[in-house]
Amino acid sequence: MIDEKTRAEVGELAVKAVQAAGYVNAGTVEFLRGDDGSFYFMEVNARLQVEHPVTEEVTGIDLVKAMIRVAAGEKLPWKQDDIERRGHSIECRI
Repeated sequence: MIDEKTRAEVGELAVKAVQAAGYVNAGTVEFLRGDDGSFYFMEVNARLQVEHPVTEEVTGIDLVKAMIRVAAGEKLPWKQDDIERRGHSIECRI
């Protein structure tokens, strides 16, 4: 678990990273978290992640629809601050 301050910092770094690269599309920016709480950039995936239903469940946002709209040149209908997380969700693979 991470606190809200750290979540906000990681989110800001993710946005800065894709803006610096000139990336325009939906994607996943991944970080690793150390035992001491520090975090490290790992990669950007320019594709839908297999875990996307976890995000959809918690946010209520249809990520597939959002990615198609962005690819079609539309702007997202919300800002990051508009997205509310509700509850918890996990994915288990067997």
